[in-house]
Amino acid sequence: MAEESEAPPGPSALSRIRGSMLGLACGDSLGTAVEFCKPGSFPKIDDMVGGGAYKLEPGQWTDDTSQSLCLAESLIEKGRLDLDDNLKRYMAWYETGHMGCNGRCFDIGMTTRKALMTYTKNPSTPLVGQQSERASGNGSLMRLAPAPLAFWHQPLAAMEAAAWSSRTTHGSSQCLGSVRYFAGLLVGCMNGVSKEELLSPSYCPLGQEHWDTVSPPLHEEVKEVMDGSFKVKQPPDIVGAGYVVKTLEAVLWAFYHTDNFRDGCLMVANLGNDADTTAAIYGQLAGAYYGEDNIPQNWRDLCHSTPLIGLMADEIHLMAEYYKTQSLDHMINTGNVGGLGDSSPPTYTPSELYVNLKLGGYDPLEELELEWVRKMSPGPNAYKKPPQAEEGKVQLLEKYKEFDPKNFREDFYKAVERVMDCLIERETYRMTRGRWFGTGMDD
Repeated sequence: MAEESEAPPGPSALSRIRGSMLGLACGDSLGTAVEFCKPGSFPKIDDMVGGGAYKLEPGQWTDDTSQSLCLAESLIEKGRLDLDDNLKRYMAWYETGHMGCNGRCFDIGMTTRKALMTYTKNPSTPLVGQQSERASGNGSLMRLAPAPLAFWHQPLAAMEAAAWSSRTTHGSSQCLGSVRYFAGLLVGCMNGVSKEELLSPSYCPLGQEHWDTVSPPLHEEVKEVMDGSFKVKQPPDIVGAGYVVKTLEAVLWAFYHTDNFRDGCLMVANLGNDADTTAAIYGQLAGAYYGEDNIPQNWRDLCHSTPLIGLMADEIHLMAEYYKTQSLDHMINTGNVGGLGDSSPPTYTPSELYVNLKLGGYDPLEELELEWVRKMSPGPNAYKKPPQAEEGKVQLLEKYKEFDPKNFREDFYKAVERVMDCLIERETYRMTRGRWFGTGMDD
């Protein structure tokens, strides 16, 4: 392991969440250049260069990030993990390019695609992920971060949210064990746990004995990785394969042998094969551990839609702070199959703050949308924030001050401003592509 084993001082919870979500996108973007390439068949990359099988521009990303943003958006809009809504947004991405970097779906894993087709034919249950060991790809791990990060203050909720999220497309014991363990690692990062402790055998923020209680039981191959197989292996025994256990092992190998985001991300991407996904998963973990500022600035500058991703991370952070002291009853909606809190309505929807801040239902964005439609020309690359949106935010914040001047709190004002910024970015992202989630489906 690299000499530095202690969690770096300084990264705040917000920096770690932003680091994880931006790290995912940056890793995805980095790895596209050598995706599908066999180890040793290509010159090693040392920067974010684009290209690859899909001939992407530097900074553009693939299905890993698109699905993760769909998951984050669902959490934000619904105020909890809603599995039916997750799948509807994945379908919107698959069919219309919703949250795609270029307005279309050009890359989807076979297991994910089969799950979406099954859900389309039978939407009565969202648990359509295959349970077969042969369907143990890394497609649920690659998008995971927003789900456990939204509940990181309560480790059990974070780890179970990871498992429920996986079941929508990947239901094997290898997949469920991998995402639970990885969610535990993210929780550990959020708590500032040292790298030495994080990578100790069978680490769990609830204590190692928790692994004896999970269902299904941990797969033996997942246990082997948790016990440190990545510490003693080297390529070619470490591979960037699509099998979730091998992906997890490769990610932890790179994290263990480096002491900064950049070196580890390049190390794992240069394994080739499923390079975009291994690097995206590494980015989730390393971003949460090192924080946003440790991701190279030029990568963040190049990465497509960094403002959108960062502001969605801000909303996930607000959501996590809300759920810090809440019961599990409101956190997860698993549809009609039973889970945590299915009978309770969501109690937190950050995007609705701008409507419900004791303002009598005043909604400046509703008024502004007509202006946006009139004045903006939708196009796949026209990503810009209209000046009217900024004016609307100012109007809202001033109205809040006027409404309750005696109880006005500066910290809440700042939180509202962040929510508004995120909402504006997301709506602008949608409108500039001429794509609206929810068309032809029930929200």
